Amino acid sequence: MIRRDREVKLLDIARELILEYGMVSFKFTDIAKRAEVSRATLYKYFSGKEDVLVSLFVHDAENTKQMLVDIQADLTLNNREKILLSLLAPVASSMETLNRSGTLLLSANPGIFMYASDKQQARLEQIVSEIRQITLEFWLVPFNQGHMGVAQELLEEAMALTFPYQRGCIVIPQSVMNVGKHIHYPLRRVFENLLKSTESLNWCEKHADVDYEKVLIGIGRHKKEGMIAC
Repeated sequence: MIRRDREVKLLDIARELILEYGMVSFKFTDIAKRAEVSRATLYKYFSGKEDVLVSLFVHDAENTKQMLVDIQADLTLNNREKILLSLLAPVASSMETLNRSGTLLLSANPGIFMYASDKQQARLEQIVSEIRQITLEFWLVPFNQGHMGVAQELLEEAMALTFPYQRGCIVIPQSVMNVGKHIHYPLRRVFENLLKSTESLNWCEKHADVDYEKVLIGIGRHKKEGMIAC
């Protein structure tokens, strides 16, 4: 088995254990037991429990990056729909999943990153930087193309209004789902709030209209398993 394949297998097992026992209770060495490899082999891939959690987060971040790239390339969507879809897909994913895996909790616990290996920290910094750049392009491309009739200050204000949703789809579901319940906040309401947040951008006619059903179809087409807020 090549190194990357074995790493993926170990991460899959780690995710299973976290789902069974929770992020706090699962034991690092149990990964080796279930994978039927030695502890020495496990330590060749991960320095400890925190390293595994960060590795899972990086994996989910890579899924998120691919989703954003796919949305950008979707010719069936206008620019406003692309912005809303990029924000709604991770929210929809977190609403559907019992986030006891811990990967969606990491942003609320930044200290975990400090205990990861240098390699994993470097991977994390790179993928997060790439996601931020792609996310920024969702706003700047239509702005620079003249599809928004506003000054840059108003654009920045509209972007700031979406930050609570980017943060909230990590923190809020985690606190609710730890007691085994799904969050009861309709996706339609999140959509309507995001629609209102982008209303002030004075979109040109081609990119102004957004259809909720069309956005839902887009979520189904582009959503990935295990995503982070972007």
